[in-house]
Parts: sequence; structure tokens; C-alpha cells
Amino acid sequence: MSFTREIPALRSLSLRAIGSGNCDPAVTFTSLSEKERSTTSRLLARLSEKQDGRIFTPKKNANDVDLVSPWIAVSKPSPYGDDLNLLVIEGGNSAVDCLQSYIDALVDLGRMQDGKLGVVFFKEWRLAVLGYKDADDVSNNNYPKKRKRGAKQSDENTKASQIKALPLGALSLHNCANIGMNTLGAMKEANIGSVLGALDLTGVHALTDKILTDLVNHCPRIRRLSIKNCRKVTGVGLTAVAKGLPDLRSIDMGGSFNITPADVIELAKLHPGTAVGTFTEIHASGLNWSDEFLEVFIDLVKGHLTGLSIGFSPRLTAARVAATLGQVGETLTSLSMHFCDCMTIDLSIQLGKLLPKLRVIDIRGAGSINSITPMLDARAASVGGYGRVNEGEAGDDNFPVVFVLARYTGITSSSLVDTRAVHSYDFECIIDGGGLGSGIRRLDTLQ
Repeated sequence: MSFTREIPALRSLSLRAIGSGNCDPAVTFTSLSEKERSTTSRLLARLSEKQDGRIFTPKKNANDVDLVSPWIAVSKPSPYGDDLNLLVIEGGNSAVDCLQSYIDALVDLGRMQDGKLGVVFFKEWRLAVLGYKDADDVSNNNYPKKRKRGAKQSDENTKASQIKALPLGALSLHNCANIGMNTLGAMKEANIGSVLGALDLTGVHALTDKILTDLVNHCPRIRRLSIKNCRKVTGVGLTAVAKGLPDLRSIDMGGSFNITPADVIELAKLHPGTAVGTFTEIHASGLNWSDEFLEVFIDLVKGHLTGLSIGFSPRLTAARVAATLGQVGETLTSLSMHFCDCMTIDLSIQLGKLLPKLRVIDIRGAGSINSITPMLDARAASVGGYGRVNEGEAGDDNFPVVFVLARYTGITSSSLVDTRAVHSYDFECIIDGGGLGSGIRRLDTLQ
């Protein structure tokens, strides 16, 4: 009889290397004295200082992190002139990425409980975002107590401008199902709101309208927010988002079934970004959209909508969907209509004609679709790019490469061979992840 032993994942090994089995973050990250940080904190500071500018440039804003289709790394050509690609840490901040891996490891190993990440951890995270450089803690009101008459408004303006100048970081609490008021209270006490630009709360089951309201009031700089599968959140929470996050550009509320399409429409009406065209991505699958609700919603956001998810909506009809989405054809780059009964090969042809800027389309579950050639034919004909065979000609702004997520459809490997014979470099299609899964890749390059 032979025995086999599972090799632990690298993430698990990394967590074990940080500390003992219980690995208390308050001990791991806290300062040893007022003038000396812990060993882990000093290591993170060195990582932040030693980022290799030849490989990547740190990103200025967390808006570059996609919460809907997240990735952890980007492949880009080597700057050293060889044929190899470099795998670059996505966040552009090694210290923040290490702290994020620590959170992910706790989740993977089942050690994430409410309060596990305390004030000390989130203070460390804030320092990492700031690059471990000395900075005035502008949100703690560190101003002289005695002010000249009339100086109060000037102080407030100064404080606001200082906060706006701070860098932004991305934080994922994805699938931290057990966290609640203790963790979210620690985030607030650690004052991360002034530097938090992207927040993923996917699967945080304890999230309620009240907690969400308190959170957005403390974190007004958030640009990208995911409350996907947070099933206690309702339209009340969305109203708080609309009023408390003026810089919001993208939100994912898919699977939060206590939110309705009417609530999403109200969010679009209330949010100031709708009027000025900065609120560009709304992902709201699993909310049972109807043709009527979709028409009202698109009428509000046409002219600036770039990303839309309306999957799991059996009431939608092909003809009205095509007519409605045609109104955002000049701006829409990402569309998810997975497991929608109306998604047929005829509708895919219409979308190919009407959405020439499309870079990503999710048609999972469309069992009647057995080929994407007709859709690509219609798309190419609409922009004069039909029959392109030269790799160097594909992927420009007028005719971007399209990524098709097509699991659980009638599309086969042999049909993709036939499609490739006509559209050599116009598309990438995923029908099987080989057991490991494959998501939407980044199509633009690091700046």
C-alpha cells in the first residue's frame, strides 16, 4: 500500500512562515517599540522601497484593479530584449500585495474569523499604501487647537485637498464570510478610508445596509466596489452608496438577490457620476431583469456605460435586448449575459453588429450557440475589418480583440478551429479551463 501526501499551496506555506498556527496579526505587525517596527513591518517597508522600476511602474490609483474579473498578475514583454514575458504583480505595490496574500491565505486555510484582522493589521495596510513614507495624518485633524477667526473653512479645504492627494490602495475581503462589525470597525479605527480606492466585499454574508452605510461614510474615495453575493444588502444600502461614494466608477452587486432592478435604476438616478459620465460600470447579474427595466436603465446611462452584467435574467427577450443595447454601442466594451435564455446565435449576430467596441462578452450557458463565427463576421463587417489574417493588424482601437467566455455552450474545439481560419487574431475564446479555470485576461498593458 502506498501513501501520498498533498503538497501545500505556496500561499499556505507563506502564511506558515510568517508565524505559528494561530499567527496573531497584532503580534506579527505591531511595533516593538515607539521607534522600531516589527520584523514583518520592516520587511514590508523594504519591499516597498526596493520595487524594480525596470519591471513595472506602481499604479497611482486602485481604479486599475478590476473587481468584476479579478487577476493577480499581468504578463508583459520583457524590457531586456529577450523573448520571455514577465509576470508582474498586479497591484504595483509589493507590500500591499503581500498583505493581500496574507488575507487570502487566512481564508484558504479557514482561519479567517471576525476580528482576526484588527486595527494593527489595517494600520500596516495603510502604511503600505502610503509607501511607508512620513505623511500627515490629515483625517485625524492634526491642526492647532487655536485658530484665527474665519480660518475654519480654510482648514477644511486644506484637509480635503491633502486627502485627495494621497495614493489609493485596493483591498479584497473576498469570501471572508465570517467577518462583521469587529473587522469593519477595525478598518474604520485604523483610518484606511482616506487611502481606500477599491474594495471587494464579495461573499461577506454579515454585510447589512447599516454596516455598508457606515463603511461608505468612512471611505468616500472608493472608486470600485463589489458587494457581490451580499444577500442582506437591499436598495437602502445602494442609496447610501449613491450618496456616500461620489467618485464611484464601478459596482458589482451580482447575486445580491434582495436588490432589485428598480433599486439599480434608483442608484443610477441618484449618483452624481451618472450626470457627468464617470459612473461607467454596473454589474447586476442574478437580479431577474426584464425588458422594461433594462430599457429604463439604459436610457439613464447611455453615452458613457462601458461595462454591464445582466446574467441569469430569463425574462429578457432577444429583440428588445438588441434594440436596447444598441443605444450603448459606441461605449460598451464589456457585456455579461451568462445563462440568459434569450442568448441565441441570432442575438449574438445582432450584438456583433451593434457593439463594435466590445472587448469582452460572457455567453456562458447559451447551449444553442455552436459557433462564434457568425458573431465575429457581423462584427467585422460592421467596422470594415472582415477577413483579417495578419496578427499585426488586429487589436487596434477601431477593431479590438474580443474575449469570449463560452463555457457550457455548444461551441467545441473543432468549431473554434473553423472560426480561427477566418478570424485568425480577432478573438480569444474560453470553453474549458482544463480543470484550473481561466478568467478574463487584462487586454491593455501597464502604463
